[in-house]
Parts: sequence; C-alpha cells; structure tokens
Amino acid sequence: MIRQRMIELRGKRSQQEMAELIGISQQQYSNIEQGKRGIKPKYFKKFEVVFNEDIHKLAPDIFLLENTP
Repeated sequence: MIRQRMIELRGKRSQQEMAELIGISQQQYSNIEQGKRGIKPKYFKKFEVVFNEDIHKLAPDIFLLENTP
C-alpha cells in the first residue's frame, strides 16, 4: 500500500530531505513511503512532528486489525 498521505504532505521536498529530518536513510524512507516497510514505533513521534499529522493518518495500514474487513 503506497502511503499517499505521506507523499502529499512531503510536497516538493525530496525523500532525502524527509529522511534527514526523521533520522533515517533515504532508502528506508523510500521503502516506508512505498509501503514496503513499516514505520518502527520508535520513529512514530518523529514522523508526527515532521509531517504535523497523526501517525494513524500517515500510515493507517500499520494499525489495521488482522480481522478487520
């Protein structure tokens, strides 16, 4: 699942810029944005601060319950 909200909020900033603000590599950031990797809980707050958005809205797929339709 591509995390469209993250892409929208990133705007004209590069993935490299976003990764530096969060404190991860550009490759890690790219994988997170593309939905190939999850966001580690230790970075939740950083993502919220950098994007000024609740983590549940940035990456709702992380919080889906297994049995949710």
